[in-house]
Amino acid sequence: MIKKTTALIIAATAILVAVIVIAAIWPSDNRKNSYSSPNKTNSVTVSYDFASRPSVIYKGKTIWEYPGRGFNEEVFFDVLWQSEDTFILRYDDESHSGKYAEEYLITLE
Repeated sequence: MIKKTTALIIAATAILVAVIVIAAIWPSDNRKNSYSSPNKTNSVTVSYDFASRPSVIYKGKTIWEYPGRGFNEEVFFDVLWQSEDTFILRYDDESHSGKYAEEYLITLE
């Protein structure tokens, strides 16, 4: 009985260590890029989750989230400022000749 209990404790400890190691090396969802408007009056952060879906954060609040299912690979969106409070969030994978290009016009309020 004591041997079984010891074996279970060792197995549980090994599993716990494995989970901690995997969590430490697993790609996190903390990819973030910050962008300032042309005159530096506004700033937004584009944050990506585990499926490369972007969210736009302005003044600490999420103001826009990607409406699609996500991506199979790591992708990045560009921010193209149109004015101090309007920008285009753009994705264009050059390897597909624009086939999967997406653009979203976002206005800060």
